[in-house]
Amino acid sequence: MKQPGVARPRRAAPVLICRKCLKRCPGGDGIRGRLKDELKRRCPEKKTAPRLVSVNCFGICPKKAVVLTSGRSLQDNEYMLVSRPRQVEAALEKLLPPARGNA
Repeated sequence: MKQPGVARPRRAAPVLICRKCLKRCPGGDGIRGRLKDELKRRCPEKKTAPRLVSVNCFGICPKKAVVLTSGRSLQDNEYMLVSRPRQVEAALEKLLPPARGNA
């Protein structure tokens, strides 16, 4: 029996965002826009930047907040709750691996 193959993409792991929370949160559009802008800013090379992926409900359902997670935080069974666009940078610090120094 053949073993399944493993594919490792060049792109960083995606950031997952709850679609239901985005609809319910008063500032959901601002949070989503800020997330996309911040992900692009952190990785100027378009082909390697992590994607923002809208997924179905995580089952946490906070009031007036959006649930975010990534492969890194799912491994530790952690979710980030963001209620304002200005909280996005701090959330991404915990969700994404440390940036490789270009300095």
